[in-house]
Amino acid sequence: MREPVRRADLAVAFEESSAATVDVHVGGTSFFPPMLRDIGAARSSVHINQFGFRPGAIGEEFATALLAKAAEGVAVRLVVDGQGSRPDRSGGAFYARLLDGGVEVRVVRALRLRAPAQPAPAGAPSRWTAGELGHFDHRKFVVVDGRIGWIGGAGVEDHFNDGRFHDLFLRAAGPVSSQLQLVFLASFRWLGGQVGPEELGTLFPDQAPGAIPAVVLHNAPGPYRPIATAIAELLDGARTTLDVVNPYVTDRAMVRRIEQAARRGVRVRLFVPGKPNNFACGAAQRSYHGVLLDAGVRILEHPAMLHAKAFVRDGEEVLAGTCNLDGWSLKRFYEIDLCVRSSELATRFDERFSAPAEAVSKLAQPPRSAFERVTSTVFGALSPLL
Repeated sequence: MREPVRRADLAVAFEESSAATVDVHVGGTSFFPPMLRDIGAARSSVHINQFGFRPGAIGEEFATALLAKAAEGVAVRLVVDGQGSRPDRSGGAFYARLLDGGVEVRVVRALRLRAPAQPAPAGAPSRWTAGELGHFDHRKFVVVDGRIGWIGGAGVEDHFNDGRFHDLFLRAAGPVSSQLQLVFLASFRWLGGQVGPEELGTLFPDQAPGAIPAVVLHNAPGPYRPIATAIAELLDGARTTLDVVNPYVTDRAMVRRIEQAARRGVRVRLFVPGKPNNFACGAAQRSYHGVLLDAGVRILEHPAMLHAKAFVRDGEEVLAGTCNLDGWSLKRFYEIDLCVRSSELATRFDERFSAPAEAVSKLAQPPRSAFERVTSTVFGALSPLL
């Protein structure tokens, strides 16, 4: 654990592991409380990787929980994205409190060529960040004691807790959490954090094999992108049913795969936000509605800002995490997903997410007004850049 970690070392390939339990939690009021309970029960370590970890009501709950564990002597480490979390700007006082309380924080700097590795006041020692430039850390996951892992699409931000953004998390307990732990520690070390070899026993505890096949997929910038590959294989391999949940569906190759699944007789539901928070991505996505609807895809527009990223194939495989169906997520950002082969989880996913979402959503239509047709055409042409 003393050797330097390079960005290339973050491209980790995992063999299929297992989980003792996996469950899906839909909506902030469903996933934040048990996540905080797991953190509160931690005995050795709490590791969080978050694109958006910001001050606010839910941010304060997490800060209080993390500071309490650090005060108990539990190792508390946090990796955040500089743009998503703004630790040096609006979050300055918030992060200063975490650092003063013993929380170790490292920051991915995708928009600065030279900056400190930690949140720091002006004038603090800086480092070159060329390896991070242009590559946002879009991951959202938590690892507790190396035994429990949470992966989902939501940041620790109030709009995920109060229902304005609709999202979900998977909670997995068992050996697969060690894969999450390795991803976190590699990232933490890459950003200059230190982990003592004496900690390895508690960071990677022995765990009995679980009965649920599961594997962590991790995209780092570079040619190895297992999440993109897994999504393509899942879309191409669907035989009977396919649910696609994503807020930004703009990648032409993935759209074509969704269309082809429907044309070969798969019952396809595509869940998207009715009012996307990104106008350009929303317009580009609508440019594909005509061909998808013609193929038989049922496009459901959720009334909230649907932010979840998940796929369910044939009622037996669930893939969920942080990866969007746009070029930036699929090819350029740090992303993390969990793939689980479980008909029981797929059924619970339908009961807790898909069926309720379909009940409140409206069916999408091709662009109708002149404004919609023009903007969808323009941004559809630009979709490889979105």
